[in-house]
Amino acid sequence: MRNCLIWYTGLLIAFAQPTQAQPDSTSLTTPVDSVRFRNHRYNEFFRGNRDLSYIAPKGELGAPDTYILNGELIANFFLLATPKSRISVAVMQRFWARVRTEQSAPVRTPSFRLGAHVYYRLSASTNRYKYVETQLYHHSNGQDGPVFLPNGSYNTATGDFSTNYLQLTYNWGTHQPHRHGTFFNVGYRWHAPFFNHSEGLLGQYGFSRVMGQALYRIFCRTDSDQPIPSSSTTERLRVSLQASYALNTLEGWTLAAVRRRLNAELTLWYIPPFSRDAGVFTTVGYYGEDPYNIYFNDRYAFVRLGIAAGFTRYTNEVRKK
Repeated sequence: MRNCLIWYTGLLIAFAQPTQAQPDSTSLTTPVDSVRFRNHRYNEFFRGNRDLSYIAPKGELGAPDTYILNGELIANFFLLATPKSRISVAVMQRFWARVRTEQSAPVRTPSFRLGAHVYYRLSASTNRYKYVETQLYHHSNGQDGPVFLPNGSYNTATGDFSTNYLQLTYNWGTHQPHRHGTFFNVGYRWHAPFFNHSEGLLGQYGFSRVMGQALYRIFCRTDSDQPIPSSSTTERLRVSLQASYALNTLEGWTLAAVRRRLNAELTLWYIPPFSRDAGVFTTVGYYGEDPYNIYFNDRYAFVRLGIAAGFTRYTNEVRKK
């Protein structure tokens, strides 16, 4: 248990707090209506609207299984993010692990997603922003054992799970400096039939999903006169509702079977004044299809508590006297 905590904490620090590398808005002296400024600010939106990494002691409370510790580590590598272009490209790794309350505290089985994101700015406004995003992901549990046990049930211990999907989202929101911000998106995720996937998923897994998110932020403003008059705007509170619904044929379930097709999470994050990148969170949710991996047949309501870190909204701008 102690080794697990050390390992998770180290990875969270290493990968989940890259915001220190973000350029401050003060580094741009061009007017706010310039193309370079708009592209720069949208790169901040692309980063700041990503999910946060987290560690949750006891994992999902209410799940069929019990856990010592669960966590998801999200690493963002922006390969193209320049004020010269309205297009940005990123490679992302999402590693999700559930440490079970069994002898030796096994992770059964880890969930790994590796993908690419392409963003395109649609609007000239930085207060009411709009952009589209495309994603391509590979999702696997890293196992190559038989999918089914001799009794016909799924082999959740060593069974192979892998799939690939494309996702397109339309994103929009508001950014009011020193006040609050919003973020919304609607999208479609498609596990295309021409991609390879593991056995036992057809007719059992949500290959086609509509999805959406609504997020609200509250900012805290700090003024300083040293070395020059400036104002720092830091995110302090974030509330997010995410939901998705499977549309494809699922054996034994109608299209109106909400308890099988719906996934939804409501999360509240609080970032304390002494931190810019990390805070505490609470999530309540329901999985009609557990998104972890080969456990997709599990359906349950849950509560998750823990700490989270990652890209948060932060700006530091010159203040006029």
